[in-house]
Amino acid sequence: MKDRMTMRKSAAGIPATVILRLLRTAARVGAKPSDILARARVPYSMADLSNGAVASIARQQGVAIYRECIVAIGWHSSQLDHKPQMHPDEFRLMCYCVIGCRTFRDVIDRQIMFFRTRAERIAIMELQEDGPMAVVTVDTLRRRKSFGAFLSDLAGMSIYCRLYAWLLGIGPHDFRVQLMHSVSYANEAVADFFVGDLTFDGTVNNIAFPRTLLGMPVVRTAEELDRLLLDFPFEFMSALPIEMPFGDRIRNIYSLSLARGVAIPGLSELSELMGQSVSTIRRRLAEDDISIRLLKDAARRDVAIHLLRDRRRSIDDVALTTGFRDIHSFREAFRRWTGTSPAQHRRAHRADIMQMDVG
Repeated sequence: MKDRMTMRKSAAGIPATVILRLLRTAARVGAKPSDILARARVPYSMADLSNGAVASIARQQGVAIYRECIVAIGWHSSQLDHKPQMHPDEFRLMCYCVIGCRTFRDVIDRQIMFFRTRAERIAIMELQEDGPMAVVTVDTLRRRKSFGAFLSDLAGMSIYCRLYAWLLGIGPHDFRVQLMHSVSYANEAVADFFVGDLTFDGTVNNIAFPRTLLGMPVVRTAEELDRLLLDFPFEFMSALPIEMPFGDRIRNIYSLSLARGVAIPGLSELSELMGQSVSTIRRRLAEDDISIRLLKDAARRDVAIHLLRDRRRSIDDVALTTGFRDIHSFREAFRRWTGTSPAQHRRAHRADIMQMDVG
């Protein structure tokens, strides 16, 4: 665990001892560390890592090794059950299927649909609501329990929790995971695949969370997802998910509302969306020296700049979409934001695009 804490704080790289432990864990399920290193295109051997020739490796190399370990562990466990494996590209596709959702409930419903419509079943998901808690059950259709199946399910549940928390802009602490596997499988390897509240011996893998989260809005955008998926979920060895700052969550809620043609929510509606009282919202914003007015202004600016890139949208339409009653007020606000008029900004953006194409 000390290695893991050092690894998370180190900007220089990931300690070789951590990578060795991960490779040896993969070897326990039948994967070959030499094959993993080769597929990850890492110019080191197991001997290099174990004899002290390499003290640490670069973050991106660690991401590549972690990715190949996850794929190898999943493949071996799937072979035991004679079932298909979820490919990383399928996971990416699922993420793009849910990024346009408005609420967390919509995310779960679309995720259930994604797995239900796949020709070869790899999992069955269901949403259950009981009192103050909601539970997403994830039957990975593994009928032969093994250390490989345990690791694969452990990593999968961790990935879902981290994705859910990221979509909502909250920390992962609201999600509790229970695995169908016995606690006897739990050992030092757990820390390399999961961080959070974990229990064992369930009838099926499941993720429990406060039911109120179902109504919370998705505060991330497709552009943010593009950036996330450059490494996610395989950056787990090098960094923990970062909770979105409170003010940024509100700002994103405002931006997404405007982009979807919906009025910016008032304080009472925002309170419901955030799961926080109005007084708590005001207090937390005051602590960060941020006002609702400034967040609304920033959201209008972000959406206006984004919409102006689409030449099919008239400037009048952009003004209306961003909540201005007349084009004059919009032009004044835009000049205050950027120092230029909307038309000048659009022409400059077009010139930059043309220059990039020529280059």
